[in-house]
Amino acid sequence: MAESRVTIHIPDERGRRLVTHRREELGRATSERDVREFRYRAGMTDAEDGDLTDVALFDWQGTGPESLA
Repeated sequence: MAESRVTIHIPDERGRRLVTHRREELGRATSERDVREFRYRAGMTDAEDGDLTDVALFDWQGTGPESLA
């Protein structure tokens, strides 16, 4: 069964991006590594290998992964 997408919300005033999965807050990301870590903690099997540009895995709101350091 395919895992549902992770949503990476628009940056807050400090540049952090809320990351959610199924309406559950996973954390606030400032880097690609943060996004992968949150997916890992949520038990997603492809957390380290998932392509951050894959629209089947990620819903980037505002700018995409290029905006993360």
